[in-house]
Amino acid sequence: MSQLLRIVARRRLNPQIAQVSATALLALAFLAPSARADDRTVYAPTPGFYVGGGLGANLEEDNRFRGGGPNATVGYDPGIAGLASFGYGFGNGIRIELEPGYRNNEVDKVNGGRGSGRTQLVTVMGNILYDFNYVTPFFPLHPHVGIGVGYAHAWNTSNNAGGVKGQDNVPAFQGIAGLEYALDANDHVGLDYHYLVAHDATFRANNGLAAHAGDLDNHTFLITFRHQFGAPPAPPPAVTPPMPAPAAAMPPTPRPFEVYFEFDRATLTPDARAVVDEAARNAKQGNATRIVATGHTDTVGSNGYNERLSTRRADAVRAALIADGIPASEIETTGVGKNDLAVPTADNVNEPRNRRVEVVIQVPGA
Repeated sequence: MSQLLRIVARRRLNPQIAQVSATALLALAFLAPSARADDRTVYAPTPGFYVGGGLGANLEEDNRFRGGGPNATVGYDPGIAGLASFGYGFGNGIRIELEPGYRNNEVDKVNGGRGSGRTQLVTVMGNILYDFNYVTPFFPLHPHVGIGVGYAHAWNTSNNAGGVKGQDNVPAFQGIAGLEYALDANDHVGLDYHYLVAHDATFRANNGLAAHAGDLDNHTFLITFRHQFGAPPAPPPAVTPPMPAPAAAMPPTPRPFEVYFEFDRATLTPDARAVVDEAARNAKQGNATRIVATGHTDTVGSNGYNERLSTRRADAVRAALIADGIPASEIETTGVGKNDLAVPTADNVNEPRNRRVEVVIQVPGA
């Protein structure tokens, strides 16, 4: 912490801004490297367009005005910030986006005394971001980082000696770090930190001379929301095989059942539950001696994660069969991950027919 504070102090941060910024950066630095694959969920980015936005607070570092009259150092109160984003994700973790934004900070101090005025920034940034295919420990948050370049239009008024009031158009640069929580495959909420620099701004003093403010350094903390278009295709409707009309003296012939799952989920939908119920009835009527439930996944994500996901799907079917009255000792489960695809695909393809558990019923003499 002390080393980080020394670094930011050289950028003219006041102690309050330094403490808040350092704490946020350290938290993100801790969470992102320690992120690990988690059995509850994994971030499998969906390719396509998205829109989003964020609201929060902006902390502007002290500005040192030089020229245009007596030099002055101007400090600012915490202000407000709002951003929007219009972007495209490539499905491999990389996103590009256009980000318009607004920041507003009221003047707090001028040369240590009470001041008045404000600095406002309107920015248009082009960002490139990378979403890590991991989740944080203890709670499934997906980290991302990014950089941006663009344009800033700055307004400034302050009552420093000689007075400063004016506008300037300058290049802008920013670094981005954040965490998101996937509400579902399309909608994400999160927390973002942006360090934005509006480079080398100059304003006019009341006497008409140029007052150089240099870089306008901003630390922005946002609560964000993002909606991803192009949801994964819905799983195929579960098809319950028709019950054969059994002969009066013969039990029904057991047969395989396919139980389909939603993308990146191991919970049974109502349709999937109906298929499991049908399999349980079939097993009871055929006096089953053994039931094998084999879990499968599509090819999105790592081998290790998909093996665990396929096992969880098989376990979910096993639990439902037990609830339907099948003895636990008669049920065997296994997960094969991306192997034995029902529909062969390339890697990282979201194919609903591959997200399944195959239930095979064995009876005496079979």
